[in-house]
Amino acid sequence: MVLVEGGESEVVSPFARLLQTPYFNLTVIAIMGFASPIEFATVKYEVSEKLIKHPRFTSLLIMEDEKKCKMSWKQTKVNVDEHVFEHALDPELEPKQGDIFLEEFTKALAEKPFDPSKPLWEVHLLNMKTSNSNSTVIFKIHHSLGDGISLISIVLACGRTCSDPEALPVLPSRKKRRSDECKKGFFGALFSFIWTLILMMFYTIIDSWAMLGTVLFFKDSDNPLKGGEGLENSPKRYVHRILNMDDVRLIKNSMDTTVNDVLFGVTDAAITRYIQRRYEKDMVNEDKETVKKMVERLRVRAGVAFNMRPSATIQDAYGVIHENKKLDVKTWGNMVTFVMIPLHLKIHEDPLRYIRDAKALLYRKKLSAQSIIGYYVLKILIYLFGLMYGGKTIHRFHRQISVNMSNVMGPREEIFIFNTPITYLAPTVSGVPVSTLIHFQSYGSKLILSLALDEKLIPDPHQLCDDFQYSLQLIKDAAMKKIIADGNRSSV
Repeated sequence: MVLVEGGESEVVSPFARLLQTPYFNLTVIAIMGFASPIEFATVKYEVSEKLIKHPRFTSLLIMEDEKKCKMSWKQTKVNVDEHVFEHALDPELEPKQGDIFLEEFTKALAEKPFDPSKPLWEVHLLNMKTSNSNSTVIFKIHHSLGDGISLISIVLACGRTCSDPEALPVLPSRKKRRSDECKKGFFGALFSFIWTLILMMFYTIIDSWAMLGTVLFFKDSDNPLKGGEGLENSPKRYVHRILNMDDVRLIKNSMDTTVNDVLFGVTDAAITRYIQRRYEKDMVNEDKETVKKMVERLRVRAGVAFNMRPSATIQDAYGVIHENKKLDVKTWGNMVTFVMIPLHLKIHEDPLRYIRDAKALLYRKKLSAQSIIGYYVLKILIYLFGLMYGGKTIHRFHRQISVNMSNVMGPREEIFIFNTPITYLAPTVSGVPVSTLIHFQSYGSKLILSLALDEKLIPDPHQLCDDFQYSLQLIKDAAMKKIIADGNRSSV
């Protein structure tokens, strides 16, 4: 227990407490590359004048009742020198050496636990060249402080756009598709509504049973991306690759689909290539067709976690930091649920087949209420049997699947923080009990792929990055051919 004199206290939400259990103790690691070296004094000043104005960054997590796992946030004074660190490095370090050092440093940082006597966050400055930056700042923030989008919003609220130094960054809004119900007439719309309701009930029942079966006994096939017990504590390698977000948008527009559909299709294609190669390497005496059929029979699923309530925006975070507005608990915190999505692991002659399959699959998932039911079932389990039982349930679910995925949309134009333009933003998470964690983060015209991979199971993490890059290029080339063919047909 941490004892603090004075200060206001606030009850910790059940899911924030869940993220403190040994079964699901998560930390957000956000790597930010910058265009030029940064003065350490500037980092300390910006953190002390902006970041710690947010109440979560000046709060201690207090254990009030260990048996009941009752906790509270309690305000305290923050010594910036205990949270912001500069690491002495060789200024002549080559970019490739800087890449290797960054990987090793991130790995060591993720494995080091927080000091519970201080607020659960740190900032680390690395003034060295890498392949994509001239300096790097790493934010290490415990996930109990907020969901990923909210935490990124706090950091971005400390910056401004490069095009207008007075303007806050703006995250892209989700555009709702126009409904065609008005074109169907009254009876057509009524039939469509009833049919959709039937599909929702059917898919909800199927997905809920699949989720329950997964927690109890239904696990993925053994494959190169799946580990066993204790994965939350196994050494991870954290790597990232910068892809072209404009390629994703081109595919999205040509296929009349969403960014999420494209990213999942690319993921399916990349993982298929990677597993296929691993099997061919291990089964040198088998012909390729036999190996292909074995890979297609594998059951490999991805778990996708998302927050059920609207996340805090950059404007919300700005109001708390700069205008002393009260923290809105309705948009802040972790209200987590999970969805399972199967990977097909098939090599398609037409690369656009990955996008079509992903579009159909994700549309079908949108018709299911399993995620909502799963959230409330977990909440009831925590209420009836305690926090540790809830942690064990989530831990068990992740042990049964192979991959964990997430996607966060970033600002569409470049921004600067610490008086220096950001070249890329690569967030990831440590402590997730899976061997393969995939995260996509958009930033301007860039799409940053971040991978957290079990070192023992996946000894070649950069090869998996190559597979993602190749798959995106392959699908983009097919989309370009489709655009040209459609244009030729329309001109006839």
